[in-house]
Amino acid sequence: MRRYSPPYYSPPRRGYGGRGRSPSRRGYGGGHGGKEQGSGSLLVRNIPLTCRPEDLRVPFERFGPVRDVYMPKDYYSGEPRGFAFIEFVDPYDASEAQYHMNRQVFGGREIAVVVAAESRKRPEDMRKRAKVRYLDNHYVLLT
Repeated sequence: MRRYSPPYYSPPRRGYGGRGRSPSRRGYGGGHGGKEQGSGSLLVRNIPLTCRPEDLRVPFERFGPVRDVYMPKDYYSGEPRGFAFIEFVDPYDASEAQYHMNRQVFGGREIAVVVAAESRKRPEDMRKRAKVRYLDNHYVLLT
């Protein structure tokens, strides 16, 4: 039996063609791929817990104007969770920043910078999600 799997598009090889070490204007996937295309948001992992949004904004603004820096906090303790979302005005600037800032040392830690899979959710989006509860030995969908 044959299983379905989505087609795999390999990223373009580095060192061949136009712009040297920078990603192409259309992004890493060469125009293919789904969510990453057109996304101007980056997920930055392994940031110091003492880091403030302004501390992240400065080095990332070298690549273009930053629309927003969001650093989630733990719901109960209010402590930072060690990662942040940085949203650029232009998706091309985000891909440049991702390429150049990934695996750089920031605040004594090696950060990991990836394209965010989804845009930041607004409070209204979170309220719209369906709630599931476990009642009487089975799950019940509450709307």
